[in-house]
Amino acid sequence: MASYSQRRITRKHGHWGGIVAGIFILLSGLYFVFGISANTDRRNAKCTESVVGVVTASEASGSKYLTTIEYTPDDWTTSIDVETKKQYEVGSEITVNYEPMTPKHVFIEGITPTGASDRITGLIMIAAGAAMAAGGYLIGKKLG
Repeated sequence: MASYSQRRITRKHGHWGGIVAGIFILLSGLYFVFGISANTDRRNAKCTESVVGVVTASEASGSKYLTTIEYTPDDWTTSIDVETKKQYEVGSEITVNYEPMTPKHVFIEGITPTGASDRITGLIMIAAGAAMAAGGYLIGKKLG
Protein backbone atom coordinates (compact mmCIF):
# COMPACT_ATOMS: atom_id res chain seq x y z
CA MET A 1 0.00 0.00 0.00
CA ALA A 2 1.32 3.41 -0.96
CA SER A 3 2.14 5.87 1.78
CA TYR A 4 0.33 9.17 2.19
CA SER A 5 3.23 11.11 0.61
CA GLN A 6 3.32 8.79 -2.43
CA ARG A 7 -0.43 9.18 -2.95
CA ARG A 8 -0.11 12.95 -2.56
CA ILE A 9 2.67 13.12 -5.19
CA THR A 10 0.63 10.94 -7.58
CA ARG A 11 -2.42 13.15 -7.03
CA LYS A 12 -0.40 16.33 -7.46
CA HIS A 13 1.64 15.25 -10.52
CA GLY A 14 -0.51 12.51 -12.09
CA HIS A 15 -1.95 14.88 -14.71
CA TRP A 16 1.39 14.85 -16.55
CA GLY A 17 0.64 11.36 -17.83
CA GLY A 18 -2.48 12.65 -19.58
CA ILE A 19 -0.61 15.59 -21.05
CA VAL A 20 2.26 13.46 -22.35
CA ALA A 21 -0.06 10.78 -23.76
CA GLY A 22 -2.22 13.46 -25.39
CA ILE A 23 0.78 15.08 -27.04
CA PHE A 24 2.00 11.69 -28.29
CA ILE A 25 -1.41 10.87 -29.80
CA LEU A 26 -1.63 14.36 -31.33
CA LEU A 27 1.81 14.01 -32.94
CA SER A 28 0.88 10.55 -34.24
CA GLY A 29 -2.22 12.08 -35.81
CA LEU A 30 -0.12 14.75 -37.50
CA TYR A 31 2.10 11.98 -38.90
CA PHE A 32 -0.98 10.27 -40.34
CA VAL A 33 -2.25 13.50 -41.90
CA PHE A 34 1.02 14.77 -43.37
CA GLY A 35 3.19 11.65 -43.68
CA ILE A 36 1.26 8.48 -44.34
CA SER A 37 -1.57 10.03 -46.39
CA ALA A 38 0.87 11.96 -48.59
CA ASN A 39 2.92 8.81 -49.18
CA THR A 40 -0.20 6.83 -50.15
CA ASP A 41 -1.32 9.56 -52.56
CA ARG A 42 2.20 9.82 -54.01
CA ARG A 43 2.35 6.04 -54.62
CA ASN A 44 -1.11 6.00 -56.20
CA ALA A 45 -0.17 8.91 -58.49
CA LYS A 46 2.60 6.74 -59.98
CA CYS A 47 -0.04 4.34 -61.34
CA THR A 48 -0.35 6.00 -64.72
CA GLU A 49 -1.02 3.02 -67.01
CA SER A 50 -4.48 1.44 -67.24
CA VAL A 51 -5.71 -1.96 -68.30
CA VAL A 52 -9.02 -3.78 -67.94
CA GLY A 53 -8.84 -6.56 -65.36
CA VAL A 54 -11.21 -9.49 -64.90
CA VAL A 55 -12.49 -10.78 -61.56
CA THR A 56 -11.52 -14.45 -61.28
CA ALA A 57 -12.68 -15.08 -57.69
CA SER A 58 -14.60 -13.31 -54.94
CA GLU A 59 -15.22 -14.91 -51.56
CA ALA A 60 -16.47 -13.66 -48.20
CA SER A 61 -13.80 -12.78 -45.65
CA GLY A 62 -15.55 -11.54 -42.52
CA SER A 63 -17.53 -8.42 -43.35
CA LYS A 64 -15.55 -7.87 -46.56
CA TYR A 65 -14.75 -9.88 -49.67
CA LEU A 66 -11.41 -11.14 -50.92
CA THR A 67 -11.45 -10.50 -54.65
CA THR A 68 -8.87 -11.77 -57.14
CA ILE A 69 -8.42 -9.63 -60.23
CA GLU A 70 -6.40 -10.86 -63.20
CA TYR A 71 -4.90 -8.26 -65.52
CA THR A 72 -2.35 -8.16 -68.36
CA PRO A 73 0.19 -5.33 -68.26
CA ASP A 74 2.69 -5.32 -71.14
CA ASP A 75 1.78 -8.78 -72.50
CA TRP A 76 2.21 -10.81 -69.29
CA THR A 77 -0.69 -11.91 -67.15
CA THR A 78 -0.69 -11.43 -63.40
CA SER A 79 -3.28 -11.20 -60.64
CA ILE A 80 -3.79 -9.35 -57.40
CA ASP A 81 -5.93 -10.06 -54.34
CA VAL A 82 -7.77 -7.05 -52.87
CA GLU A 83 -10.30 -6.60 -50.08
CA THR A 84 -13.57 -5.12 -51.31
CA LYS A 85 -16.70 -3.93 -49.52
CA LYS A 86 -19.01 -5.63 -52.02
CA GLN A 87 -18.88 -8.92 -53.82
CA TYR A 88 -18.01 -8.76 -57.51
CA GLU A 89 -19.32 -11.32 -59.98
CA VAL A 90 -16.69 -13.63 -61.48
CA GLY A 91 -16.02 -12.32 -64.98
CA SER A 92 -16.72 -8.67 -64.08
CA GLU A 93 -14.37 -6.15 -65.63
CA ILE A 94 -12.55 -3.58 -63.48
CA THR A 95 -10.14 -0.87 -64.60
CA VAL A 96 -6.73 -1.46 -63.01
CA ASN A 97 -4.25 1.42 -62.92
CA TYR A 98 -0.69 0.19 -62.47
CA GLU A 99 2.79 1.62 -62.14
CA PRO A 100 4.71 1.05 -65.41
CA MET A 101 7.99 0.16 -63.67
CA THR A 102 6.27 -2.04 -61.05
CA PRO A 103 3.07 -3.54 -62.54
CA LYS A 104 2.27 -5.34 -59.25
CA HIS A 105 1.67 -1.93 -57.63
CA VAL A 106 -1.89 -1.04 -58.58
CA PHE A 107 -4.53 1.55 -57.82
CA ILE A 108 -8.16 0.60 -58.38
CA GLU A 109 -10.60 3.48 -58.02
CA GLY A 110 -13.00 2.88 -55.13
CA ILE A 111 -11.22 -0.27 -53.94
CA THR A 112 -7.60 0.36 -52.97
CA PRO A 113 -6.85 2.79 -50.12
CA THR A 114 -6.27 6.47 -50.70
CA GLY A 115 -4.73 9.15 -48.53
CA ALA A 116 -8.20 10.41 -47.56
CA SER A 117 -8.83 7.54 -45.13
CA ASP A 118 -5.44 8.17 -43.51
CA ARG A 119 -6.27 11.88 -43.15
CA ILE A 120 -9.58 11.06 -41.44
CA THR A 121 -7.82 8.72 -39.01
CA GLY A 122 -5.19 11.39 -38.35
CA LEU A 123 -7.77 14.10 -37.69
CA ILE A 124 -9.55 11.86 -35.18
CA MET A 125 -6.23 11.19 -33.44
CA ILE A 126 -5.40 14.92 -33.37
CA ALA A 127 -8.75 15.72 -31.76
CA ALA A 128 -8.42 12.92 -29.19
CA GLY A 129 -4.83 13.86 -28.36
CA ALA A 130 -5.69 17.54 -27.97
CA ALA A 131 -8.64 16.67 -25.70
CA MET A 132 -6.48 14.37 -23.57
CA ALA A 133 -3.67 16.93 -23.24
CA ALA A 134 -6.14 19.72 -22.44
CA GLY A 135 -7.84 17.54 -19.84
CA GLY A 136 -4.51 16.78 -18.20
CA TYR A 137 -3.62 20.46 -18.20
CA LEU A 138 -6.95 21.49 -16.67
CA ILE A 139 -6.69 18.82 -13.97
CA GLY A 140 -3.16 20.00 -13.18
CA LYS A 141 -4.32 23.62 -13.02
CA LYS A 142 -7.14 22.66 -10.66
CA LEU A 143 -4.78 20.70 -8.38
CA GLY A 144 -1.93 23.20 -8.52
